[in-house]
Amino acid sequence: MKFPSNCNARLIILVSLLIPASLFTILNPALSQSGRVQPPDPKKQKPAPPKVPGPQPRIRVPEQPPQKSDEVIRINSDLVTVVTTIAKKSTTDPIDLRREDFEILEDGVRQEIANFARDAELPLQLVMLFDASLSVAQKINFERRAAAKFFERVMRPQDRAALFAVSTDIVVLQEFTNNIPLLVNATRQLRAQGATSLYDGIYLASDHLKPAQGRRVIVIVSDGGDTTSSKGLLEVLARAQQADAVIFAVFTGNRNYSQNLRDLAGERALEALSSETGGDIFKPKFTPGTLGEEVDDQSIRELDLAFASLAEQVRTQYTLGFFSTNEKRDGSFRKLTVKIKKPGYVARARAGYYAPKG
Repeated sequence: MKFPSNCNARLIILVSLLIPASLFTILNPALSQSGRVQPPDPKKQKPAPPKVPGPQPRIRVPEQPPQKSDEVIRINSDLVTVVTTIAKKSTTDPIDLRREDFEILEDGVRQEIANFARDAELPLQLVMLFDASLSVAQKINFERRAAAKFFERVMRPQDRAALFAVSTDIVVLQEFTNNIPLLVNATRQLRAQGATSLYDGIYLASDHLKPAQGRRVIVIVSDGGDTTSSKGLLEVLARAQQADAVIFAVFTGNRNYSQNLRDLAGERALEALSSETGGDIFKPKFTPGTLGEEVDDQSIRELDLAFASLAEQVRTQYTLGFFSTNEKRDGSFRKLTVKIKKPGYVARARAGYYAPKG
């Protein structure tokens, strides 16, 4: 028996000897009567799965209990943070307080403290508002030297500070940075000019701080006078409270019996801003640049002491957080009281906050 040269024909003949024709036809219906193999239809063929070497890893997603999305949003958005500055009666005792040493009251109702952190654990976000109007022209050289020392005392690598010059306009001399030489150099750019838009500066500083993470602090170096702002004192105070900003002020106005009404009103405004936000006001006894060289030397020491005390207070802060038991989302103002159960300490915190809306 002679086999054809064609390999397909050889295959057909060999298979036909082993399998009955009827069964062979069923198994391979693509064969024609002539014995040729019909090419397979590519449309009817399924592509072979790709070969992947080795065993494939299994991905496990842990089962989680179902949560309502509105509950998650509420927890994230309704946490009330209260930055608390600590004063101690004894200067020699270290400040060592724990969560259980604090008590928070909202409208007289005790709240459970959910978050607790010491200042060393949280970064500082600070804006210094420096009055650069003509009303402080005689004092500005002394004030910027004291401000430069303040940055050197208080700044750590994780902290950020910015410097605003306040006159008729608000000028950002230095954006947020932890670079102390940049901040010191920015103080040298301060030039006395124009009027005073202090309230506008505080309003803008609050907006500047609001997105920042950490403790938000505004430091005001000014006599407190305002002549050209579009914002009012109460509007500015509300803005600072909404941004959770603590205001500290270094009062640079005249503190003597011939003090004019403008200085007096400015001093009262700075007192209100600092006390309502949980900060403090520092009042050097002598005013630089007004009473001769000998008094100027004393005033520099006074300013240095004021900034040193300010730096110390910024370092001795605790951040407390709670979820209000009052679930109304009406935007109302709620009064806050922070107490320390441990004797020998005094807590200073903002007077209240605005509840969320919606």
